[in-house]
Amino acid sequence: MDYAALAIILAAIAVGSFAKGLTGIGLPLIAIPTVGAFIGIEQAIVTMTLPVFASNVWIVWGYRKLFTRFPGLGVSLAVAAAGTVLGTWILVVLSEQTLITVMACWIGLYLLNLWLNPGWRLQGKAATYGSPVFALLAGISQGATGIAGPPVAIWMHAYRLTGEAFVFGVSVMFLMIAGVHLASVSGAGLMDAQRLVNGAIAVIPTILFVELGMRTTKHVSPKLFNRIILAFVVVMEGRLIWKAVTG
Repeated sequence: MDYAALAIILAAIAVGSFAKGLTGIGLPLIAIPTVGAFIGIEQAIVTMTLPVFASNVWIVWGYRKLFTRFPGLGVSLAVAAAGTVLGTWILVVLSEQTLITVMACWIGLYLLNLWLNPGWRLQGKAATYGSPVFALLAGISQGATGIAGPPVAIWMHAYRLTGEAFVFGVSVMFLMIAGVHLASVSGAGLMDAQRLVNGAIAVIPTILFVELGMRTTKHVSPKLFNRIILAFVVVMEGRLIWKAVTG
């Protein structure tokens, strides 16, 4: 690999990690397609499991005092784990194309609701009963399609969380998912010595730029933060629609 390719890969990891630290999402979305263009998608996915896992550990630990902001979080995480198992079973029954189409429609309806009802938020009894449902859908999405970003992002966005609370909320969910993913690729023998070394090296710039993003979050206004999250959701929705249409 030449220096130009290496520089592009490092830049993608840096940008994705900064976005992760700033918003809680964005590292796989930005880094994996770019890294995969040079080393192959499968190798990129496996190699990035370690830095993705490390980024979530770093954020959750850094914002650990916010656990009290999320009553019933343990239940939601357990439901999400069960949903991941259920999603794996659903994948056997339904095609990935069908599942991605359903997810794209669901997120599209959420965005439409926001457009028609800008002040809507998940709160009160709706939050109490809706949180496990969102968690279940996130788990099913991960198990069935390998994509959990969109449902997790709109779950936390529905609470109208901004700043550190949002970053912590999505990261603690992604930590559970990333841990399962890391164990899965290791158990399947996909994490060979070279990929492990490359992943460990990638952890260094990942943590550095995640920390930079976390320090920037507190300086971003709630209004701007909300727009950034919505931009990410729209981009993810666009990718889902593209996959649904192109197959």
